[in-house]
Amino acid sequence: MAQTDTMPSSVAQDEVSVLMFLLAGRQFAVDLNWVQHILDYQAPTKTPRRPPFVEGIMQHKGRFLPVVSLRKRLGVEGPAPVHPAILLLRGIAQNSVVGLMVDQVLRVLSLPVEKVLTPPPRMLGIRAEFIRGVANAGGRPVVWLDEAKLFTSEEPITLLA
Repeated sequence: MAQTDTMPSSVAQDEVSVLMFLLAGRQFAVDLNWVQHILDYQAPTKTPRRPPFVEGIMQHKGRFLPVVSLRKRLGVEGPAPVHPAILLLRGIAQNSVVGLMVDQVLRVLSLPVEKVLTPPPRMLGIRAEFIRGVANAGGRPVVWLDEAKLFTSEEPITLLA
């Protein structure tokens, strides 16, 4: 009986792919598996009785989707971004999609799992419960946000200026 050596496919398990973007001059990321599309910014339609961080709704492929401003979600004020984009993220509920407005999309980055650090209790004023991890990209910190917590919590999340 011949013995076959099989190598576990550890490459996929040893790295995580994230989509990096800018917000208020800082690098953030979300898990690439959550991202369905990246769209050029288009102004959402305002709707009544929405949380302050929801910009409104937009139509995409025959569906109306809520658009969340990450700037407003993190309490960031200041000039409007030059190259805003909307990330279509799969939502918490089955078959739901949410638009997340960011200042500028940077790139996809593969992070070695061992290089993703547990966040301190607060990072840039954001509590650790809203952060999946912190990594280094080009000598600058990248804050990997917890996508689920961004959308399920209604409490304020503050980014320090």
